Amino acid sequence: MFDELQEINRRPAPWERYTAGQLWTDPWVSSQMLAYHLDGSNAIASRSSEFIARAVPWMTGRFGLGPGKRVADFGCGPGLYAQGLAGSGAAVTGVDFSPRSIAYAQEQATAQGLDIDYRCENYLEFEGEAGYDLVTLIYCDLCALSPVQRSKLLVIFRGLLRPGGALLLDVFSLARFQGLGESTGYEFCPGEGFWAQEPHYVFQNSFKYEPESLALDRYTIVLPDERREVFNWLQHFSPEDLASELAAERFELVETLGSVAGDAYDPEADEFAMVLTAA
Repeated sequence: MFDELQEINRRPAPWERYTAGQLWTDPWVSSQMLAYHLDGSNAIASRSSEFIARAVPWMTGRFGLGPGKRVADFGCGPGLYAQGLAGSGAAVTGVDFSPRSIAYAQEQATAQGLDIDYRCENYLEFEGEAGYDLVTLIYCDLCALSPVQRSKLLVIFRGLLRPGGALLLDVFSLARFQGLGESTGYEFCPGEGFWAQEPHYVFQNSFKYEPESLALDRYTIVLPDERREVFNWLQHFSPEDLASELAAERFELVETLGSVAGDAYDPEADEFAMVLTAA
C-alpha cells in the first residue's frame, strides 16, 4: 500500500499522460458532465447561459454569420453555441468526442429544425474540406492540449479556413496561474458520485509547473475492483506567448479580447480570447 500511495501522490512530468477520453467518454462520468453542461447557472463544463446568450450574437455580428457562411465549432459539447450560430442561417459543423453530448446535440437540432452537421470524433483526428469562414475553440480547450497536440490541431484549423477566414479561441491567463496553489487531499464517496456510481475513494493532487506555466489536477479514483486516473492539464498563456505560438503555426493576430463574447481585454482576468486569421 505504501508504494501505491507513493505513486498516487507522485508529481508527473509535464504532459506525461493524456486521459481526456476518460472524462468525456466514460458512460457515467459523461452523464455527469452533460448535466453540468445543461445547468446554465454554473460554468463547470460550459459557461453560463447568460454568457452564451451574449456570446452567440456577438460572434454572429463580429464575423458576419448568416446564409452562405460556414462555421466549425470544435469541442462543441451538447451544441450550446452551435445551435445559436446555426440560427443565423450559417452552415455549422460541430465536433466533439463525447457520444453522449453529440447525441443530445443531435436531438436538440432535430427538435429545433436545425440542419447541423454534428460529428462524434476526436478533433485531433478531424478531416474536412476547406472553406470555413469561422473556426471556434471555446472554453479554453487549447489549454488542455500538449504543445505537440496544439500544433497538430492548429494545422487542421489552417487547412479548414478559407482565405480571410477567422479563428476564435480563448485560453487561461498567467494571472490565473499565479493565483493557483498546490494541494493534496482525498475523500470517500458512498456511491452516485461524480466519478463513479459505485462506492469509491478519490485522491486529488494539484501541481504547478512554474517554468511552463502549466497546472495539473491529478485524480486517482479507487474502486473495489479497479483504479482509474484522470490527468487534467491546463496550460496558461500571456497574450504575447500565445500570439508567438500561433504565429509559428502561420496564424496572424487580429485582436485580443477579454472573452468570446467580445468583452475588453483585462490583464488581471483569468481568461482572454483572440481572433486570428491564417497567414
